[in-house]
Amino acid sequence: MEQRLKNKVAIVTGGGAGIGEAICKKFALNGAKVVVCGFPDDPVEAVAQEIAAKGGTAIAYKGDISMAEHARMCVETAIETWGKLDILINNAGVFPVMETIDSYPTEAFQYLVKNNIQSTFMMTKFAIPHLQKTKGNIVSAGSESGLLGIAENAPYGGTKGFIHAFIKGVAVEQAQYGVRANVVCPGAIDTAWTHKETGPMSTKTEKMVVEATPMGRRGTPEEVANVYLFLASDEASYVTGSLYSVDGGVTINKGATGSMADDSMKSEPAGELNLKHSMEGDTAKNRFANTYGYTPSSENNSNAITEALHANGGQLKNSVSKALVGLSAGLAVAGMVWNLTRKGRSNEEEFGHVDEDVASSSGQSGQENKSAAPSNASSGWEKKMDENPANNPANNSLNNSGGSKGGSGFTNEGATGNAD
Repeated sequence: MEQRLKNKVAIVTGGGAGIGEAICKKFALNGAKVVVCGFPDDPVEAVAQEIAAKGGTAIAYKGDISMAEHARMCVETAIETWGKLDILINNAGVFPVMETIDSYPTEAFQYLVKNNIQSTFMMTKFAIPHLQKTKGNIVSAGSESGLLGIAENAPYGGTKGFIHAFIKGVAVEQAQYGVRANVVCPGAIDTAWTHKETGPMSTKTEKMVVEATPMGRRGTPEEVANVYLFLASDEASYVTGSLYSVDGGVTINKGATGSMADDSMKSEPAGELNLKHSMEGDTAKNRFANTYGYTPSSENNSNAITEALHANGGQLKNSVSKALVGLSAGLAVAGMVWNLTRKGRSNEEEFGHVDEDVASSSGQSGQENKSAAPSNASSGWEKKMDENPANNPANNSLNNSGGSKGGSGFTNEGATGNAD
């Protein structure tokens, strides 16, 4: 069989489960050397070992790539191991909760921005210089929700809309250097995210996503990986800045037409990959439950996280109280600074100069309070994974602050990245 990515080096973020696993194995099957990137509790090493067992070449990298240092280290891992980088697959992402916007947890929104947007930006930033050398390409995970929007998960669709526009911009600016950039936009795919038992969807939502798909079923991770393979290969040499929908027709559909699909369309193709981790990864019912100590309801998962936040309201209340105290202190000092400034201006008008000592000391006090307040406000889902190791004297070693090739990875708490 012809290997469409022979001798190519690829990084696949969110490579330990779901669509990411399928991309890693599809690329390796087609001759690529693959960096399987994910968080420490993702099965990235298992995927790399499974690839090796089939005669492919892969290594595992563990780290929080939403942080600049970790993203840089991931790219350097590929360069140090194989001397180049040809392909970057920005597949990492999260799908934490389904709620209407009035009930959507602020922490969940911040979590989405961190893991869907920052990770894509950071990896692209550090990969581009190396992709320019190889005339390589980027394929990022968009979504049908980034094209249409998505009810009860509006922020998620917003993060995917950012990725669509971001990659189009990258495609234009990097064409002069020979780098292509495209987006794959999956619909409902048969992973943990779209099952009520393992993800944030309710029974009603799970049924609805299938009925709204003209082909009458979820897609398979391998069906999505096939499109990634095409876009990453030289066969797509004239394709850049494009959004490829892999959604069973949901973006062109009007109404519940899934039941009308021909039986041949409703059956998932067998595929050629042995996928073992499609139902693993970042879901509301395993990693979030373990990390944040809540128990989602068995039936209505759409309200699970909000219920959990209410159940654990003590911690959230304390965090909010601290933030309000810090804000109040900041406002009080700001008022003092304003009064002193006004007094200084009055003195200047009356005596022709400003008391520089008073202005300097009051400005410094205001700045100290301005910077101190946010430090008390950070809470919830960010936890330790949002800490910048470079700013923490306790984290001076690689094992504590960064990622690692294989091994146990960094020690920060976090959740994985897997695209739709």
